[in-house]
Amino acid sequence: MNKRFMSLLSVLAIGTVWFNTVEAAEKTMGMPNPMAAYDSVAAAKTAAGFQPLYLPSISGYHVNQVWVIAGDVIDIEYVSDSQPVGKFRLRTARCTELMNDNISGVYGAKWENKKLNGLSVAIAEVPDEQSKSVGYAAHWKCNNMLFSVSGENLTYREFWRLLEQGLVELSQNYF
Repeated sequence: MNKRFMSLLSVLAIGTVWFNTVEAAEKTMGMPNPMAAYDSVAAAKTAAGFQPLYLPSISGYHVNQVWVIAGDVIDIEYVSDSQPVGKFRLRTARCTELMNDNISGVYGAKWENKKLNGLSVAIAEVPDEQSKSVGYAAHWKCNNMLFSVSGENLTYREFWRLLEQGLVELSQNYF
């Protein structure tokens, strides 16, 4: 009887360990992170298979971080060289049948279409949870490529300058 009781306890203990291991494995599973970090824009370009829109460092901004999202979107974070530090994200993707034209990742904003250098560009003020403006965003399409920019700690004037005299113009000339 003592052997049977010990055997039963052993089986229960093994079963408990096995179920807890399976449960722990299921908890760590789930949706994988679609963002892969890269050390440079060149490495992200190689991984995604296309050239992203980017600003040269002469603009007063430098690359801080680079990601490829789900293998389809190159996301470059820039920070300003001056104080207060402005920050913006620049995204580039190829047009596909599965993608709409807004790759900004900005939701809940009121988009307004404007013409910049002959292109239709959607521009929005980005609100926080209390509906206070925390930045600006824009997205546009040019020659079968999608682009977006979203910034914080930038004045509207600086955001507009980056957009009109930098990013939109570069997208028209190089894509």
